[in-house]
Amino acid sequence: MNIMQRVFAFIIPILLLSGCLSSAEPTSKSVEPKVIVESFYENNSHQYWNVNPMGMGNITEIVLNGSGDLHFSIELTGFFHQPDLWEQGYVNYTVSQGNETLFSVQVNHTLQEEYNAIWLNMSGNITIEIQSTGSDNPNDNKPGDYYVSNAEIHLLA
Repeated sequence: MNIMQRVFAFIIPILLLSGCLSSAEPTSKSVEPKVIVESFYENNSHQYWNVNPMGMGNITEIVLNGSGDLHFSIELTGFFHQPDLWEQGYVNYTVSQGNETLFSVQVNHTLQEEYNAIWLNMSGNITIEIQSTGSDNPNDNKPGDYYVSNAEIHLLA
């Protein structure tokens, strides 16, 4: 046998068997939709009617009875006027787990803002902490300082 015959003898079986090595139909992985395991709705508000500055705080512990992706959404509204004698009030909204801060925002004058976050593979407890300070000026026609927070938390697995 010459070299050309040997090369063809080697190449022809490879060409004939190459179709057997791959499947005719591509395989597709079915992606299962995520299911809501738990939902939490956390609503807080406060309005200050006092002339002098005062503070208010709230801590809420949310126990997650499973693990998965945690979807967090908050609608935060606040108004804090600028007094002549002291600093402007504010609201600070913080979400944490253990000693780690996951989300934090401070508002001192906004009509309405939305914030969204997603944390993957969450389990355990999360803590929502709200700290606020404010006052009212009875000499103007504006309302007393206030804030309103509406949060939705969904655990998806």
